[in-house]
Amino acid sequence: MIRFDVNGSDHAQVPTPHLHIFTEEYDNGKIVIPLSDITNKELVNELLDSLEFFMNFANIKPDNVIIEPNLLLAKWSDN
Repeated sequence: MIRFDVNGSDHAQVPTPHLHIFTEEYDNGKIVIPLSDITNKELVNELLDSLEFFMNFANIKPDNVIIEPNLLLAKWSDN
């Protein structure tokens, strides 16, 4: 399971937005990963797909929602 914190307080000096990944490798979500450290394009796409699924499930209308996947992908084009 992954928890994507998009607003709220920082954790362990890791800025928001960040991820909690609930596996043994990440100490069941206690190791926080800054979103800026995510470099796997496939993972970014999966997160966006999950967000879209959740919004549909929860009947959240996307009318006023702006999702900018290119904010993440832009850093790869700079390298």
